[in-house]
Amino acid sequence: MLRLVFLGIGAFALAACQPEAETPPDMAESCGADALQHLLGEPRSAFDSMSVEAPTRILPPGSAMTMDHRPDRLNVDLDEDGRITRIWCG
Repeated sequence: MLRLVFLGIGAFALAACQPEAETPPDMAESCGADALQHLLGEPRSAFDSMSVEAPTRILPPGSAMTMDHRPDRLNVDLDEDGRITRIWCG
């Protein structure tokens, strides 16, 4: 029984050493976030005036969000002052 425990721990340790899966290049920026990085530090109104075709969610500080990953969804993080702090896909 003790041998099985050690085998299980060893298998778990080896699995932790595996490299993380990378996002395929064609999916890395499918929401268009790269083209909007110039808006970092700007007020939300600067983004509101943009025409974005991707599904979008605006995320004020402390807002709830689902954890499902959608490479085509544009996310815009805001700070307490309503300024854009991060624009990302997911």
